[in-house]
Amino acid sequence: SSDVCSSDLETRQAASLQECALLKICIIGCGAVGSLFAAHLARKGEVEVWAYDVWKDHVDAMRNHGLRISGAADFTAKLNATSDSNQLPRCDYGIVATKAIHTRGAIQQAARAFDEGSAVCSVQNGVGNEEIIAEHVKYVIRGTTFPAGHPIAPGHIGYDIKGDTWIGPFEPTNTPM
Repeated sequence: SSDVCSSDLETRQAASLQECALLKICIIGCGAVGSLFAAHLARKGEVEVWAYDVWKDHVDAMRNHGLRISGAADFTAKLNATSDSNQLPRCDYGIVATKAIHTRGAIQQAARAFDEGSAVCSVQNGVGNEEIIAEHVKYVIRGTTFPAGHPIAPGHIGYDIKGDTWIGPFEPTNTPM
């Protein structure tokens, strides 16, 4: 098992994900920015990525053909994708990348994937998102991000601008860093 888990990406992908006990990360909201995070995290095969979004054509394309990124980087990443929150496994981490107006509904739907040991990071614009997330998960991480992209087609995101992401604890939740 440990030999499989420390080997190359193709070998790991052929092995059972449970066998390798990879960290599970759920990206909530896989439009342009969420998809950039999902694809980059899934690219190396070092974590198990779950993309959760209500854009069913995009979810189907990601599940069936992978998530293609083109522009500032060019690659296709294999990942799990669903529009049904009941299909999400327990995840160690979450990244909320929805538009701020959709935060409450999205975290309500996806909250079942997180437990007392999970942490969820907002990389959204606007204020008040962390407070909404904290209503549903114990540990919240505040974030801001500057990469930009745009949907080209379902399963394909244009990566327009590389940029930094900063994260830190959302103080009211006493999130350890």
